[in-house]
Amino acid sequence: MAKRRSAEEKALKRLLKMLPASVIILIICVGICFGALVETGVIKLSDVQNALGFTVFDKPSQSSGGNIPDSAKDFGVFVIDVGQGDSILITTPTKSVLIDAGEKESAAAVTEFIRSKGIIRLDYIIATHPHSDHIGGMADVINEFGADKIIVPKLPDNMVPTTKIYENFLNAVKNKGCKLTAAKEGTVYDLGTANGKSVKMTILAPVKGAEYDDLNDYSVCARIDMGKISWLLTGDLSKDGEKDLINSGQDIDVTAYKVGHHGSATSSSAAFLKEITPKLCVISCGEGNSYGHPADSTMKRLEQYTSSIYRTDLSSTVSVYSDGEKLYVSKGK
Repeated sequence: MAKRRSAEEKALKRLLKMLPASVIILIICVGICFGALVETGVIKLSDVQNALGFTVFDKPSQSSGGNIPDSAKDFGVFVIDVGQGDSILITTPTKSVLIDAGEKESAAAVTEFIRSKGIIRLDYIIATHPHSDHIGGMADVINEFGADKIIVPKLPDNMVPTTKIYENFLNAVKNKGCKLTAAKEGTVYDLGTANGKSVKMTILAPVKGAEYDDLNDYSVCARIDMGKISWLLTGDLSKDGEKDLINSGQDIDVTAYKVGHHGSATSSSAAFLKEITPKLCVISCGEGNSYGHPADSTMKRLEQYTSSIYRTDLSSTVSVYSDGEKLYVSKGK
């Protein structure tokens, strides 16, 4: 990202040399006024970002996708309503990825949603980390669909859980004849094409060599790229894992962000958001959950970057389509 910023700075310097002094003075004056308006809250930074080329078309209660342009229907990121948990399905015309599957009680809802997309077998499954609100429903999903590759974090021995949920997950993998693949930083997976554009999934974390006391920080993090649109999905990563991800030097400046750890106060730190600059955020959390997710402090940090924030506890399943240029949001199952 540093290289890209350096290139942008050089381009800006070249442009300034070409502009008349009067134009430069006008830019400076406008910039000062703009900064004051943003600082005082008269103008929202997110409104300006949208006006400068990023557009979100929000179609409430149109879960059938009836108002989604045909050019955007090939690529979808679906944050499935699983209550207090995570489950995200990503689809292109030829590939499918499931990231987490909520609690055991959500398994039926997840499998039904996957079937509704005409999927018979999943290409990739990512179990971000072995907490029940992420892998509780995974055994049922694997038994139903299987997967060509199941990606998991490589955990130190003292972090490997001994829970029944984790045992069920491993048994389903074995019974379905699948194998586990350790997440490796920098690995790129081809998700085919959508609307004539290549779709790639890059594993960003766990960062090689990193060690944590919190299992959440071993969450598998992935970046999805399609045209000018990019997604960042970070499981339950907290500020410690976020710091390592920033320091890894990988490109984490994205368009959309599946908010880490259900909007917990210990995730989506100010330093992290400054790097990812999200223009659309989706939070997966349960209605009236006992954790208080999403935290007010997290919401305030997110609102510094965008007003396009969606929550499954308020909107149920959030479906985000894209043609590689814009995002189109549909709320409700």
